[in-house]
Amino acid sequence: MLQIRQQRFLDNLSRQSQFGRLPKSEGGGIDRRAFSTEERAVRQYFCQQAEKASLGIAIDAAANLSARYPSADPDARTLLLGSHLDSVPNGGSYDGALGVWAALEVLSTLAESKIDLPVHLEAVAFTDEEGRLGDLFGSRALTGGHTTETIEAFLKQAAEFPDDFEAMRRTVPGALTPEAIRTARRSPQSLAGFLELHIEQGPQLEKAGCQIGVVDSIFGRRSLQVQFFGRSDHAGTTPLHLRADALVAAAHFITMAPEILQQQFPNCVLTCGNVLVRHGAYNVVPAETAVWVEFRASSEDVLQQIEKALDRLAGNITAAPDLSFAIHPKDQLTPAAMDDSVQGQIRQVAQELGYPAMTLSSGALHDAKLMASITPTGMIFVPSKEGRSHSPAEDTESEDLVAGANVLLHTVLRLCSRSKA
Repeated sequence: MLQIRQQRFLDNLSRQSQFGRLPKSEGGGIDRRAFSTEERAVRQYFCQQAEKASLGIAIDAAANLSARYPSADPDARTLLLGSHLDSVPNGGSYDGALGVWAALEVLSTLAESKIDLPVHLEAVAFTDEEGRLGDLFGSRALTGGHTTETIEAFLKQAAEFPDDFEAMRRTVPGALTPEAIRTARRSPQSLAGFLELHIEQGPQLEKAGCQIGVVDSIFGRRSLQVQFFGRSDHAGTTPLHLRADALVAAAHFITMAPEILQQQFPNCVLTCGNVLVRHGAYNVVPAETAVWVEFRASSEDVLQQIEKALDRLAGNITAAPDLSFAIHPKDQLTPAAMDDSVQGQIRQVAQELGYPAMTLSSGALHDAKLMASITPTGMIFVPSKEGRSHSPAEDTESEDLVAGANVLLHTVLRLCSRSKA
């Protein structure tokens, strides 16, 4: 049975993890933010390895970088594989990068085996998945999701990093102008699908003793600002039972909201990530407190139910005299279901290769979420040690990395076989 070249794959993963590596004195891990010197260097290394494998190299008008293994049929559709090479500050070695290097290894293995395919294969490194300049910028461009507002926001943010932006735009067709960025859109009819291999970034696979995760959906999310209003009073002279303390009300909300999710929505998550108190003085009873809340779930219906539950909770907390609340929606992303047929192919491949597998949802956002809007999409997870990610502690066993790459390879072959039928 065809397998990836294990040592080449692991060597590439090890080498790429040195681009942007930070010393312990600076927190350790990797800092390879989009458009940085470090990210440009790892992109160059990607091109060198693609050239060694006699693969074509392309960059589109949104700076998405690709290696290509063409079909003999010039009119064939393209099956995309990949993820991203940029990192968060003090991030780990595999978040995003695993999917890119596994994709390149799959193309290299097929090219050196001289296997003819009915589709073009493309290993893509999407631009700025982590959002330094524009959240999911590259995959949003490829799927046609950019608006005038998102492009303006990207260029405004880029202006804060003129050296990095100018260095990148010199390598990109169209120099990242608004008009050029829109030309990066791919027609859905030109695509045969998209596959993304990724570390889980959570603890479920490790706890279950599974090497492979078959992702059924990517969570949607909503963010709110919940304001609590009370009454400003003297902290030394107002008895506790007579106060309308907005911060105490907010504290009850922050404590009780996660409990409600655990009891009523056990597969969902919620975070209260910031609090602003007015007047913010230790000798004044707080008159106003704002709490920023984000929650995630795998369906729109559940997201709506959670929002209603939070509204009820805030109402119950502010039932006392002189207390009130207001909820202000801030942002929302819809959930994305992975293609049922592609899930089935991944599951069958894992079984045939002898890798224990389970189905799970992704609480983190990925390029696959946007790709699912235009083409059949599948995600493959491999375990993260202790569920750690976005951290120098991020790690995955070598045998699990190889397992994921082999599942990716044989899922490609199965999808190609189905494409021939």
